[in-house]
Formats: sequence, C-alpha cells, structure tokens
Amino acid sequence: MSIIRSAIRSSLCLRQSDHVISRSSLLFLQDSRKCLSTATETEQPPSSPLPPPPPGVSPGEGRFYGKFSGFSKHSLRSDIMNVLEGCNVTPDDLKFNYPRGGNLTPAAVFVQFPSLSAYDRALRNIARKGKLYRLERAARSQWDPIVPFEGKVVALHGLPVNAITDDIDKFLSGCLYYPGSIQFLTIQGLGTSKRVALVRFTSQTQAMNAYITKNRNFLLNERITLQVLQ
Repeated sequence: MSIIRSAIRSSLCLRQSDHVISRSSLLFLQDSRKCLSTATETEQPPSSPLPPPPPGVSPGEGRFYGKFSGFSKHSLRSDIMNVLEGCNVTPDDLKFNYPRGGNLTPAAVFVQFPSLSAYDRALRNIARKGKLYRLERAARSQWDPIVPFEGKVVALHGLPVNAITDDIDKFLSGCLYYPGSIQFLTIQGLGTSKRVALVRFTSQTQAMNAYITKNRNFLLNERITLQVLQ
C-alpha cells in the first residue's frame, strides 16, 4: 500500500514539475516574441542608394561649377551678379580667368554654384536676360587654379615706352595703392606690342575710384585707359 501511495505522489510531483517547466517555457517564448516584435518595429528600412553626383561635383560636396562667357572686356563682378540674380551666388563665387600672355580680356568667368538647381536657374536667367551670354558646365579642376584679382588690380593701357614707376606714381596721385605692386607688361597684339602697368589698390573701392578719376587722363602726353581686373 505504501508503495502505491509513493508512486502516486511521484506522479503528481512530475506533473507539477512539467507544468512549471511548460509555463516557464511559454513565458520565455512570449518574452522572446515581444523582443523580436520590438526590434522589428524599430528597425529602419534600408535607405535607397543616392544618385551619382553630376560631372564636376565631388561626392558629398554639393557644389556645381559653370563657365560663363559672352561678356565685354570691361564687365565687372556686379554685371555678372545681375545676370545671376536669384542663383544664391556671391561675388566670391566668381573667378575671372585671364589668359596668360593675352590682352587682359577675360576668356571666361568661372562660377561656383551651391547646387545643380542654382545652375539651372542661371540658365533660365540667361535665356531671359541676354542671349549673348553663355553658360556651360565646368569642373572644380578648372576653378581651383585661378587666382582672382578681386577687383583690386587696375591695368593702365597705352603707356609710353619710356614710362617708369615715378611716372605711374604721379599719374595716380591721390589714389590709395601699393607702390611696390607696380608691374610693367608688354602685350603682343596684331603686329604691334603695347606696354601695360598693373597696380594693386588697397580695396575694390579705391580701384574703382582710380578708374573713375584717372581713366582717359594723360601720362607723358599719352592718353591712358584704365581697366579694373576682376
């Protein structure tokens, strides 16, 4: 009899133990499902690949470069800025490119745009404001090497062959410039050559002041033409 009772107790203990194990396993699985469900809800979907940058733009840079042409020899930064109105560019985003050994006529203005949409806006401006202008794509490798004159350098055209630094000083009397910056150049033209002096002024304002007050004045009986280099 005692043997039968012991067997019944053992069976009850095993059933209780199985119930505890099953319940624990169920709770563990429920907790696991909750964790998996939470992870699934918070997981972000994979982002779509970004489109490749357009030519002339470095990855992640966000800038776009253009080559602007069709303007006159005496065009200023302000003239170009008027055409590029609404394109989110500043005067510092313009670089006038003067060919080496040329006649100081800028071959082009390279423009740094903040985005491709700003470049497209510039194309629309040109189509509306002036068909003589032209804007085409450029690369940063064309932009970087250019050192701009920043509107602070003035070229004096038509110098006599015997003009010296002292003559330039007298001609520019009353203007604020760097005397040590005076540089003489000989530019070859069509069968002729002409002498030019480059002078760096203390600011864009002073360079424009010299242009306004000294342009077409005489130096050693020769009429001198001034050009503000951008």
